[in-house]
Amino acid sequence: MLTRRPFRAAVLAVCALSLAVTALWWFNRTDDAPYAVSADGPRVTLAYDGERPDEDIDTFLTVLVQRLAAGDVKGVDALADGYPDGSGATQESSEFLRPLAASAAAGKVTAKVAGVEDARPLSQRLKAPGGGTSQADLTLADGKHLRVQLAREHGVWWGYALAPAG
Repeated sequence: MLTRRPFRAAVLAVCALSLAVTALWWFNRTDDAPYAVSADGPRVTLAYDGERPDEDIDTFLTVLVQRLAAGDVKGVDALADGYPDGSGATQESSEFLRPLAASAAAGKVTAKVAGVEDARPLSQRLKAPGGGTSQADLTLADGKHLRVQLAREHGVWWGYALAPAG
């Protein structure tokens, strides 16, 4: 009888711990990104100079290039809506993006993506997991360049285009 109590207590402790971990996961899980590559949009070819980024960054960049190739500059701007402190990150980029639409649609776009960093303090990482920052330099088919600032908030990538270089 004495050997059953410690075993029963251990089983109850494991069950309680499992429930706590499951609840923590449930409340901190991330939802799918609110954007997706459009089957109806222009077909774009995105190649990578260097290491291919994770699937989520690849999807984000493909959506961005697809919207740009379609001339949907408001759709490109909408990809900054979830950027941390989005009001400061979102900018009216229509003026410099509109002329790049034909360049994005003209052929293969090459991207060089920097590694992901998360320089937030531990307390912020625990409060909002799935964060990080990066940037991508895009070279359009005709040699024009575009830099995209990227940030991951709750596991979803957002970004905004900076004025093209050169």
